[in-house]
Parts: sequence; structure tokens; C-alpha cells
Amino acid sequence: MDERNLQRIARHLKDEAAQRRVHHNIQRGRNEVTVTIGRASRLFGFSESQLRDWEKMGLIKPIRPKEGTDARQITGQRQYSFAELDKLAIIRELLDEAHLTPGAIPANIDEIWSTLASPSYASESQVLEDDTEYLSTSSTMPGSQYDNINKRITIAYRELMAWRFYVSRVLWLSLLLIYEDVPGFYAGLVLPAHEHALDETARDPLQLQLVGESLVGWLGQTRSFFTFLTPVPTFEYPSDYIVQPLCPPDLRMRLPGSIANRTLIVVQRDEIQHVRRQEKAVRTVLRLLEPLYEDQHLWHHYIGEGMQDLASPAMDFTPKLTDALLTGLADMVIRLGGKMANGQDHWQDCCILLPGNMSLPLQQRSLVVRAKSRNARHTVGVTSVAPERHVTNLSIRAYQGSHIIYRPELAREDIMAIAREIEGPIQSNIAVPIGGESGQPLGVLYVTSYNREAFSEEDQRILRIIAKITEELLYTYRIRQQISDTLPDLLENPSIVDPLFKDFASENDFLHDLGDILTTIKEQGEHSQELTIPTEIDGPVKEISFIAIDIDSNVQESIANSYGDQTLHNLSMAIGLRIHDLLPALFSNHLNCKLYHIYGSIYCLLLRGFTLERTKSNAERLRKALEGSIAVKQSELPGGTLTLPDISVHLGVTWYPYDKLAEFLAPHHMRSVTDVRSTLYHSLDFALKLGTDTGGNIIHGWDPVTQTYTPHQPGEEQKK
Repeated sequence: MDERNLQRIARHLKDEAAQRRVHHNIQRGRNEVTVTIGRASRLFGFSESQLRDWEKMGLIKPIRPKEGTDARQITGQRQYSFAELDKLAIIRELLDEAHLTPGAIPANIDEIWSTLASPSYASESQVLEDDTEYLSTSSTMPGSQYDNINKRITIAYRELMAWRFYVSRVLWLSLLLIYEDVPGFYAGLVLPAHEHALDETARDPLQLQLVGESLVGWLGQTRSFFTFLTPVPTFEYPSDYIVQPLCPPDLRMRLPGSIANRTLIVVQRDEIQHVRRQEKAVRTVLRLLEPLYEDQHLWHHYIGEGMQDLASPAMDFTPKLTDALLTGLADMVIRLGGKMANGQDHWQDCCILLPGNMSLPLQQRSLVVRAKSRNARHTVGVTSVAPERHVTNLSIRAYQGSHIIYRPELAREDIMAIAREIEGPIQSNIAVPIGGESGQPLGVLYVTSYNREAFSEEDQRILRIIAKITEELLYTYRIRQQISDTLPDLLENPSIVDPLFKDFASENDFLHDLGDILTTIKEQGEHSQELTIPTEIDGPVKEISFIAIDIDSNVQESIANSYGDQTLHNLSMAIGLRIHDLLPALFSNHLNCKLYHIYGSIYCLLLRGFTLERTKSNAERLRKALEGSIAVKQSELPGGTLTLPDISVHLGVTWYPYDKLAEFLAPHHMRSVTDVRSTLYHSLDFALKLGTDTGGNIIHGWDPVTQTYTPHQPGEEQKK
């Protein structure tokens, strides 16, 4: 090799811009793990014939898998490993920028690069190598890089924690902070990888492509959110959009750094008035986006082209078992706190504390450390604070009070109360509730600092955003756990969704039983048999009646407003249990009665062999028995019962003799069992609705005289 060429190569590769470009291409290649010759050519802009020629020259050495029993049979497609992809990135740079020919590039160019690359690029490359160290030369066979399941899921989870989760949530919440969400419209944030002519771009959406490679967070028309990396941000219809700098010019002059100059917001042309660029919002967003720009060298690795594993986050709260996503958020809090002049973190430790026993009342729940930042000395699953022992603890107060609790300067007694061997000489601390805006909080974000007054109002906004991200994650964990816990039930009883009502016959059962009765009547009528249905205790009966029961709407509204929907749900179940328990006392032949839960708080009694007058009389007795107060079970804990006063119901009564039903089902009427069953069902529903319209605490029943449904007057059955 000509010494002059080597000197020329060394001079070029020492240049910082050249090293940045080479490193950028190396990352693109490493993201592919191993690739075919076609993919390698597309990655770096070479033709496949060029790669084959360079292979013959000895410049590159792709792997040719052996197939068959004859080792001389090399028929597999060429595979380019990390080392060869790195070499191609260097070759691309030397051909394009140093204007060398392939023959002037030595075969050991990768070794030359390793001696010349700056330490920062070498350390960044090592991050990627750590994730893929399990790929040996033997693992470059097609498909074999996917064999190690354990390592694969570790990498996928780490990537989800480190970037995909945080980046997508931060971009989403940042966009919502500065854009008034309008359903049916698009909006997005564009984070260009390089400096650009911001003002020119803002005037013309067609010029957006000039900013080059960008990280994009995009709010779709259905409110779905997308996060992706694009080499050139463009629009199919540019005239539909307006592109503006995130940071207004006056604020841009006062903010240091390039982030304020680079970040763009895109909205549809008619929606520019919905952009809110108040200084508080912009400063908060820029602070949240700062780690994304700092880790720009990881964009391709985590969000670049190629196959990406799909990971669904979930958490096992087994003691001492750490959660990667929550731990990542705790580490990110320390990072967002920034550095001091001496290079030390401004914030010392961060912990995420969650309640240990959710079945206890809020005021009795202890909080357990479930995640901590890297240097925190708390023990996950062990360190805890209890309200009865740590009444002055910030985390307990924030959890119960639903306010940020902040001590800008700790008093002497506060410092003495702290376990110094764990937290050290902290001078200020803060506890931020996780959730709690529309209900009980889910936990607490706790942060300490060795500095006084370490948490400004702007810092508190940042911590609230992290708390919201954590809240979403915890809700996701909770829902996934609920789904997995109820899976066995659907195998045994697929029709029962809410186990609270599992002991009641359902609407499906009601329609099935009613259909059986009508089918029997139809068959008897077709064969001119006596129209009767056998029962367990009274023998054959010739009539059927129904009582529908519902809680009065004003009662439901009052309870929902005062105690919440769950209490109303529990009341519905309690009403059903009371009706069931009252049947033996109210109905002498209660075995001919069957109770069904229809939906909500509506129940239905099917009665065989009861006259209309007797059915109305029993309905009145049932109404009185359900009137008044009722105890509703709220939890399994002692004292977990709530007594609700002034409960009232309304009822609907229908009644049919079997000969009338047989007439409905006669062939000349051309009505099927399904049609008649539907008529009976809707008639009962109509009678029940009349009670709602009247105001409740009343019975509407069928009146054979007027041939309509009328309010039932107590005692009228004795007059007949």
C-alpha cells in the first residue's frame, strides 16, 4: 500500500466531521445485526456487483454459509456481519469525501479506523456491542441471530425501557402541552438531527425536507400517536400544513443551546390558532426533549429501519424484583435534573413508591419502594414507609394529600428523622403524587438533593410529566394483571363476565326458558292437547306472569353522584340478593318462581301458575320489602359495608294465560316462537319503563279491562 495513501486516509479519518459520518453509518449497519448482500448494498449505496468485486480483492470478507454435507458447497447467500458493515461505512466515507478509489483502500481499514476513532465514538459503539455480544461468527447463519430467546427479550425490554417508551410518551405529552388537541386533525413535532435555516423552513412547508433526518412524533386523526425516524420529512399535500418553530423568536433569543433553534411543530393550516406557545409550556417541552437530542447517536439503533420486536410492558410486584421501565424513569428523573458546575448531579436520588396493599383504606396504606435510580441506596421491595410510623414522611403526605410536598430546606429535626445511611446529607426533597387528578393516586415519585431549594416551579412541572408517564404505565400494568387474573374464568363460564352476578340467571337464561315454555305450548296446540306446563309442586299450570324490578332513577343518580358508579354497581347486586332471599317469605310456592338478572339494576321474576291479581299482590309486597335502607358490601375488610338509606324501586307486571299464548302461536298468525318471545319481553320492558316515567316507587301492571298498563293501587286485588 502506498504510504502516501495511508497518510491521506489517516488525515481524513481523524477529522471530526468524517468520524461523525462514519459512526452514523456504522450505527445504521449495526441496527441490521447481519444483512444480505442486497440489504448491505442498499444501506450504503453500493451496487451488489461492487461488493462482489471488493470481496474478490480481499477488501471485504462476507460470510458464505455452507449447505449440505460437502463442506466445499458454499451455496448460501452472502451475510455481512458487524465488522464488515463497519468496514463498508468507512469505505463509503473514503470514496465520497476523501475521493479515494477502492484499490487505494487497505484491507485492514477497520483496524486503522479503530486507532483513529475518538473515545466518544468508541464508547458509543460499545453500547451497541453490549446488546449484541451473543452474536458470534457462527451465529451469522440466516435466521440464527434470533435463536437466543433470553438475550433477545432482554435486548427488546432494554430498548423499550431506554428509548421507545420514554421517547414516545414524552413526544406525545410535549405535543399536548403546546397544542390544543382537536379531534379529527393532525399535528406533530419534528426534531431535526442537524442545524437548519429555521425561519426559512417556517415560511414554506415545501422546504421542510431540507432539515434532513428527523425524529417525528405525530398525533393522528384518530388520536393515535406515532413515533418514527425519517431521513426526509415531507408531506403528500404540503399546502395543508403550517410548519413553525416551537420556540417563539423572543424566547429563542433568551434560551441557550441549539434545541430551541431546531425543534419544529406542524399543524394543519386551519388549526394554527390551537398552538399554545406560552413560555411555561415551551420551556417545559424543551427540557423534556433535551435527553432525546443528547442521545441522538442512538436514534438509529432504537427507532431505525429493520425489524423491531414488539414488547408489551407488564410488572410483577414480587418483592425485590425490579422493573426495567420504572427504573428507567427513575434514572431519567436524575438526568432531567441536570448537572452542577462540578459535574455532579443536581438531584441525588429518585424512588417510585407504590402502595403495598390496595385493599386497605387510603389512609392505612404503606408505600413500598418499587423502583429507584441507579445510585439510590434504598432496597426495592423492602424499603417502605407506613402512615402509623412515618406520619411526617413526605411520600405519605403527598400520597394522602394529593399535593406535591416540597421541603426547599430541611430543618434540623427533619434531617435527624431521615436515615442518613440511606439518603445521605440531603438538603431538600420533594414528593410528587402519581395520578390523583380524578381519583386516588397510584403512588409517589420521591426525589432528593444535596442542595437547598433544588426543585423550582419549572422542575415541578417536569416531575409532574414524569408522574403522568408513570401513571399510564401503572394503569397498563394493572389492566394487564386484571385480564390475566380472569382468564381461567372464561374457560369454565364464558357467558359470565362480571363475577359479582355469577349466581344469578342471566337475560340469556330468561329468553331460553321463555322460549321453552312457548315451544311446549305451540306443540300442544298443534296436537290439540291440553295447554298446561308441568311444575315441581303445583302440577300443571295454565298461566304465566312476570315481575320486572328496577331501582328508581333518582335513587341511582343520587348514589352515583355521592358514592360513585362502583357503589351503584354493588347496590344492584345487593338488591338482587335481597329479592332472592325474600322469595320464600313472599311466595308460598316460590319454587315456581325464578329470578333473572337482566342488566344494570333490572331483575325479572318468571312466575308459573300465578293469577294476575296474585302477581300484582306479590309485586306490591316485594315493593314494600325493598323500600328503605340497604347494606352494600364495599370490601372484604371489617367495616367494609355501607348502609344506603331511602332506596325505592318501581316494578312492571305482565300476565298471560296459555290459551292466549297458543292463539299468538297459531299457524294462521304466522308468528314464530322467537317473534312471540320478543313481544312478551318488550311488553314487560314497556311496563317497567312506565314506572320510570311516572317517578318511581310504583307498580304498573296489565289491566284486562282497559287493555293497557295502569298504576297498581294496593288492595285493588281484594276488591275483584
